Amino acid sequence: MSTTIKKSVNIPELKIYNARLREEIILKNVEVDTDYARDKENRVMYFNIEEAGAYLGERGKTLPSMALLVNLYIALDGLARQDEAAAQIMQQLNNNWDRTGTTISPEGRIVHRDMVLGEIAYEGLSVPEKGDGLDKLYQENELFFQALMGIRDIDRLVAVTNKYDKIPFYWYPRGERTVMFGGGDFYYMHQYIPGLLMLFCDDEAQSRRVIRGVGNGKRAERR
Repeated sequence: MSTTIKKSVNIPELKIYNARLREEIILKNVEVDTDYARDKENRVMYFNIEEAGAYLGERGKTLPSMALLVNLYIALDGLARQDEAAAQIMQQLNNNWDRTGTTISPEGRIVHRDMVLGEIAYEGLSVPEKGDGLDKLYQENELFFQALMGIRDIDRLVAVTNKYDKIPFYWYPRGERTVMFGGGDFYYMHQYIPGLLMLFCDDEAQSRRVIRGVGNGKRAERR
């Protein structure tokens, strides 16, 4: 007998670190879609960034920002042991690529945008120019990665990713881009890099990616 997986998972509480203010933002009842957007034939749908915003907006959702998605990833790891829907999202994030609502410019401007976190912008950050494992880059670029991922330190993230991959993150800069989060063999990469990867992806008009939505639960609040 097959079980029906829930369409979304509710995260009772998330803490997002604001590196500029050096304080944590506490979010309550965050709803994240279990699966990517699919058509009536259950085929995964692909969108450019404008289409993604319109599609999710009609449904009262947005793309999750990178800061929100990283912390969702950490929280979902704990839920995945007893929640099949949470386990599905974890599997997707470790094998596929989610587009996020975060952008980075070569000048060091990071902007997070989603309907749960709102908008947080950082200016004048030093962007690491060469790709490498985050375990090697984090110490020398702490403020940048704190701002990008919404975490105070990488200990919890490393603990989660070490369960699935050989390295916790791989940083792959590509200029002024929309940020993606995930793992697997991404076709822009010239070699397979085992690990949970993070990179900029192209913002070309025909650049189409999978999307999942995020929103507030019925009793959502922020403090």
